[in-house]
Amino acid sequence: MTTTQASSDHSAHNTAEVRQVLWRVMILNIVVAVAKLAAGIVTGAVSMIADGFHSSVDASSNVIGLVGTRLAAQPPDEDHPYGHRRFETLATLAIGGMLLVAAWEILQALLERLLQGGEPDVTPLSFGIMIATIVVNLGVTLYERRRGQALRSSILLADAAHTSTDVFVSLSVIASLAASALAVHRHLREV
Repeated sequence: MTTTQASSDHSAHNTAEVRQVLWRVMILNIVVAVAKLAAGIVTGAVSMIADGFHSSVDASSNVIGLVGTRLAAQPPDEDHPYGHRRFETLATLAIGGMLLVAAWEILQALLERLLQGGEPDVTPLSFGIMIATIVVNLGVTLYERRRGQALRSSILLADAAHTSTDVFVSLSVIASLAASALAVHRHLREV
């Protein structure tokens, strides 16, 4: 086996492992998104709905990563004599764009709630779902970061950074749910 063949075999194996990580993370992101969206819709908690949309954007970024790695794995050709590795970089940039979309969705939901008013029905289940999704997101972030470092994959490292933002967003959702619960509790004592 030549050095070129060995390098090609390693690269193909590396790409397959990166894709496997992205598939696993995408499935977890879908589960988290569905849980947040369902709980947010049932309780009327806009912050949970917004966080659910943010998590669905995470799953979309995994799809972008899968497409990017598929394109990047293509062998060199006449138009790309050095290969297609730049597609992975483009996919990484697209994930950054997805973060901007998520921020816009959250801002829109917040403005809608401020203009229309209303209070969510905060339940212990709301807090439970948010805490569980934080635990899942922390696990996904650590797993994806470790695999990204081991595989030297910029797309996994970028996606891990993206997923880590979910922890902070979810903590802010918990704070908003707690504030809503306290406001409702105070209002009931005054009545």
